[in-house]
Amino acid sequence: MATQFIANHNLELLLERLRTYAEVHAPVRGDDGGVRFAALTPGTLPDLAAPRTLLPPKKYLLQPRETILNYTDEAGYQLPSVISSPLILFGLHPCDLAGINYLDQVFTCDDPDPLYAARRSALILVGVSCSPDEFCSCHRSASPLKATSDLFLNVLDGGFAVTSGSPRGDELLDLANGIFEERESAIPEDMRRFFGHAVTAEVRPELDATLPEWQELADRCLGCGVCSICCPTCYCFDVLEFGGLDGRSAARVRQWDNCLFKSHGEVAGGMSFRKNRAERFRYRYRHKYHGFGALQGIPSCVGCGRCRVVCPAGLDLRPLAERLERWLP
Repeated sequence: MATQFIANHNLELLLERLRTYAEVHAPVRGDDGGVRFAALTPGTLPDLAAPRTLLPPKKYLLQPRETILNYTDEAGYQLPSVISSPLILFGLHPCDLAGINYLDQVFTCDDPDPLYAARRSALILVGVSCSPDEFCSCHRSASPLKATSDLFLNVLDGGFAVTSGSPRGDELLDLANGIFEERESAIPEDMRRFFGHAVTAEVRPELDATLPEWQELADRCLGCGVCSICCPTCYCFDVLEFGGLDGRSAARVRQWDNCLFKSHGEVAGGMSFRKNRAERFRYRYRHKYHGFGALQGIPSCVGCGRCRVVCPAGLDLRPLAERLERWLP
């Protein structure tokens, strides 16, 4: 079939064209060897061969700590002004695209979060195909989440087949006119085929609270919370109110939280919905594989493998998920 093809040696030229449209961020390997989404400076190529970044792209949509309301006696509570310039995220794997799709359903559907919505509308997504490593599980369990993007680059020998997924993507193709060549080639299947069409949402039975695995996992878990920090779909947050020293102003702040923290399930009076770590681990598993709230029945695990890579205790939920969710090999 005829495809738009860009050779590897033209990738830098493509990035130069994209920078005339918006600032470009992409996976960049740092001096410490870690790969992070960061601003791509002229002359720097993204690390598209890296299996994953340390942090997922959710950091562009949900900041680790941000003011969500400002208060003064005169005006009451007011939303902070949000000025979001267009930003291109280049080199997103299908799992991260699916993670953004999940967050979109949480924060932009029935009652849109204005801060999230402003950042999301300014974000332009350019995906790239990848191959799973030993930590990935996207290829082991299909997901109803969609791995959609504005542009998608499918890796071929010597370059990429490029397809548009939106009007914005069409604009980027026009911007890069002359860089692409039309070529007859068979496009190999990429990881997107595991997202968006193979599984429909279904409400699963409640998890057995007496399973010994909950305590076994809890006994090894350090409760450090790094699994939630690096997860593309974890969005739990705490809301704090900080009064001004003048007694007439305040700021309401939202910051990342973690369901494995002891304080996460605590309420006024010292009561807790999840008193021990085994209960908290079961809660986390339910959120990742059974869905939560309005998205009940839609698993939020996209199989990126980050939690397994970074866990200092080496915890891996996949064997338990394979048994409880009847994953296909």
